Amino acid sequence: MWTKMCDMELSDEDKFDLAMPFAGIMTQPDYPSGLKICLTERELEKLKLKPDCEVGDILDMRCFGVVTSVRLEKANGKDTARVEIQIERIAVEDENHEQTPDEEEDEDDA
Repeated sequence: MWTKMCDMELSDEDKFDLAMPFAGIMTQPDYPSGLKICLTERELEKLKLKPDCEVGDILDMRCFGVVTSVRLEKANGKDTARVEIQIERIAVEDENHEQTPDEEEDEDDA
């Protein structure tokens, strides 16, 4: 069973705490850096996605992520691609505790 979609944005207090060691730097990311993923042309091909997305596009991956960077290049005669996605909201499912159809019905009725 999937959990409710959760917004992963850092609170103002979390941003302030991150800025403390770097007193001269006041701009902090809105989301934790560990929630950013990069897909190259290999991963895009496996996912059957074309690298024609644009910054700001939203992709549904059982999480919602915003495209923050797109780079398409030709190097040594080969096309390369890199798409960065900032994950903003996530839902997870505990694979160790799968619900039976009866449990799911009971939860839907509640």
